[in-house]
Amino acid sequence: SDLFAYGTLRLGYQLKLKDKIIDDLEYIGKAGVESSLYDLGKYPGTVKEKEKREIAGDVFIVNNPEKVFKILDRYEGHLKEEKQSSEFVRRRNRVKLNSGKSINAWMYWYNNTLQGKSRIKYKDYFRYLKNAKTS
Repeated sequence: SDLFAYGTLRLGYQLKLKDKIIDDLEYIGKAGVESSLYDLGKYPGTVKEKEKREIAGDVFIVNNPEKVFKILDRYEGHLKEEKQSSEFVRRRNRVKLNSGKSINAWMYWYNNTLQGKSRIKYKDYFRYLKNAKTS
């Protein structure tokens, strides 16, 4: 199983939760996905929109999917039973690695209202954070 991370699960982001799963994640490289980023406060969310935009992120091979996704689903609020109430839903999507290769990877899509949320104009959440702090 592969995972595309575009926010707090990315390489280099200090997230305590990752200590539990770091041994089960194998970094493959940077990649892009067709979608838009939104600022949700403490973290970003992504949604598909009609406009063709791309976001950047990191791809990992997940060596113990059952364990890893159980932990991540809880963190992301992904509930299989009640789709309406979960903030994020985990779905597979086509991800284009910087090497040019395309794969299908799991990623967490924002599943709630965009009202009052501002779109991030950067492809990369890290660049956005850096620029938000300096401006």
